[in-house]
Amino acid sequence: MTVLSWAEKHYEVGLDRGVLYPLQASGVVWDGLVSVSEVADGDELGRYIDGVKTYQSYKSSEFAGVIEAFSYPDAFYTDILTQARSESFGVSYRVQNADEYSIHLIYNVKIPRGEISYNQSEVEPFRWGFTTMPVFVPDAKKSAHLIIRVDAAYSWTVQALENVLYGTQAADARLPTPEEVFEIFEENSILRIIDNGDGTWTASGPDDVVKLLDPTTFEIDWPSAVFISSEAFTVHSL
Repeated sequence: MTVLSWAEKHYEVGLDRGVLYPLQASGVVWDGLVSVSEVADGDELGRYIDGVKTYQSYKSSEFAGVIEAFSYPDAFYTDILTQARSESFGVSYRVQNADEYSIHLIYNVKIPRGEISYNQSEVEPFRWGFTTMPVFVPDAKKSAHLIIRVDAAYSWTVQALENVLYGTQAADARLPTPEEVFEIFEENSILRIIDNGDGTWTASGPDDVVKLLDPTTFEIDWPSAVFISSEAFTVHSL
């Protein structure tokens, strides 16, 4: 198996660690990826009376945008650019800020034939407009774009996710489904809450988090356990 490796680069802000995930193959490094720009395509709905706007709303928009790169993997050329009917693919990349980074995952990316350009000068990158098809996301609206904030996650959870995205000595790089991403966070939580599907649930965690007070009474001492009344509480994995 192969662990993805990028040429050494140093960023204060910007985008790095681009990966292309072909539909039927392992992930490959996308060196030269410059930017992934989101394009809002939702339609604005307005209502006017005597020329004065009295109501405004927006239709749901799909995730679409523009990819810019100075180069691209061989798989992108053979599977996407040169095909009469190109396959969809996935992309991941990191967006840097001053102290941390976020990981972006994009699913079911399609490049319309009219958006493909083979022209490049010495200073301008390639540009490809793209659209997406949303996928199932647990407990949320379907989406083609997930953002993982590293500063809000445990370091070992981020490492477990990056092992899937970038590969290990035992497994090739691949793009996990949103369900798999959620499960990675579940598996690596300190307090884990499992719905048993029969009206009961199980809590597991360290002894200082889940405490058995007597044979029939327990206490959960963790930020995700919150009382909403004197007799009811909410609790979730964290």
